[in-house]
Amino acid sequence: MSLTTEIAVVGAGAAGLMAALEARQAGARVTVVDENQSPGGQLFKQLHKFFGSKAHRAGVRGFRIGEELLAESTGAGVDVLLNAVCWGLFAPALADGAGEGKNLALRRGAKSELLHFEKLILATGAQENALTFPGWTLPGVMGAGAAQTLMNIHRVVPGKRVLMVGAGNVGLIVSYQLLQAGAEVVAVIEGLPRIGGYGVHASKIRRAGVPILTRHTVLRA
Repeated sequence: MSLTTEIAVVGAGAAGLMAALEARQAGARVTVVDENQSPGGQLFKQLHKFFGSKAHRAGVRGFRIGEELLAESTGAGVDVLLNAVCWGLFAPALADGAGEGKNLALRRGAKSELLHFEKLILATGAQENALTFPGWTLPGVMGAGAAQTLMNIHRVVPGKRVLMVGAGNVGLIVSYQLLQAGAEVVAVIEGLPRIGGYGVHASKIRRAGVPILTRHTVLRA
């Protein structure tokens, strides 16, 4: 089976949906492809209210922003293909020769399909920049994003007693979410001489009795 579009977007997170919406509003036919069963990417892990300006949806919870972006995109006529694994990129001569441009090979369930496109946007997300130290690959050592996925997507508490490394906004917010999920956060440590995140987030976890230790780092696990 073959599908045709002008612009193919791989990744239905915030970046992919925004790119698709902008392209659609400019008049292009757009198809978004994502391997997950729900669009929104990182946004659906974010239960807290966003900060910043109203232009960046301050005061709105992350998963609500994901819902809004999806509604705006589909309402504008963007096609969104979910549970679609993109496993190859082929020139027409190497595929079935149909359509102009190139072809994305997709697998949806038991079906294999080609998506013919003219332009391609890759919005496949980012990878956490892990802090490496002896023992950083042991079970139970994970990034904040993995902890959020376990808690906010799969409803699994990642551990009973947690040490958070990093006092930026991500570390502070995830620490508070861990407390809400029932975990004990023994401390938040930060290598710099000051806290990098907003004071409002630091105050929340301090009121819960969690110490924030600056000028500290991990030597081994």
